[in-house]
Amino acid sequence: MKKQLDLQEMEKAAWPLKKEFLHIIEEYRSDLWRYCRYLTGSPWDAEDLVQETLMKAFASLGQIWQPLIPKNYLFRIATNTWLNQQRKNKFITDEFMEEIAEGETLPAAFEVTEAIETLVQHLPLRQVVIVLLVDVFHFTARETAEMIITSEGAVKSALHRARAKLKKISTGEENKMESRLYSKDYLKDSNSKTIHAFVDAFNRRDPDAMAALLDEHAYHDIIHVGQEYGRETIRKYSITDDFKDPTIHQQHAEFRMLWDRPVMAVFIKQDAELQLHDIIYLETEQDKIIYFRHYYFCTDFLTAAANEFKMTIQSERAYKMD
Repeated sequence: MKKQLDLQEMEKAAWPLKKEFLHIIEEYRSDLWRYCRYLTGSPWDAEDLVQETLMKAFASLGQIWQPLIPKNYLFRIATNTWLNQQRKNKFITDEFMEEIAEGETLPAAFEVTEAIETLVQHLPLRQVVIVLLVDVFHFTARETAEMIITSEGAVKSALHRARAKLKKISTGEENKMESRLYSKDYLKDSNSKTIHAFVDAFNRRDPDAMAALLDEHAYHDIIHVGQEYGRETIRKYSITDDFKDPTIHQQHAEFRMLWDRPVMAVFIKQDAELQLHDIIYLETEQDKIIYFRHYYFCTDFLTAAANEFKMTIQSERAYKMD
């Protein structure tokens, strides 16, 4: 009988390469996260886009036979991934493809950082990308053209039109990305009771009670690090490992609404103040947790969440991504 292959051995071989890749791109991660948040308008979607970008960037390394500048490479993948998502939703337009004559000078830079909230609402999506890449993240027109696979002239033309339009747009609109600390409607939902029970089990340091709330086939995503499948595996590994954290007795969890989603927010007291340790997003079905995601290794996401809670992120982290 042919032996069943186990791909976990390949994971063991790939992890050192992934660590090296993450180390190389670390200095660009915050810029990448900000860019993805501008594009998506949502911290949740931004983290998803960052995760997909890093996965694609690492997986594609063996298929690209040419020099790669890390920041340009990451931004190109993020841009094309987002544009492809929009194409599927039929939001894309071809207005950006209008060319200008060779030699036309680049218009003076337009300050857009205060107009980010209006950008996506008022410009074709390719123009949004071009304005962000050139005016916010300071890529050249040539670099931008290479990222979105068009000509340098087309980028300059689109940038000129976008800047002209933005000058006519009021930038005083309220930020659309407001969050609710608590939602009375959600607190009445039966599934919120499951999350409250999970929070309570954590605060009682009861791993068995936490595991009992998981669906048999629950999926656990430790973003940027790994995934687990099934209640027994999650109980045996990640839940057990969480309670090995030397700071566990300083931690306290609460049910919160963050950017309109229910989360388990874990706080820790350090430096004489309460700080944000972790965010865990949970999805439930029939009073069982079917899916949950740890954002512990998503520093930019946690920093944004801490700002929503009007506090700081944990200053000393127990675990690194290695």
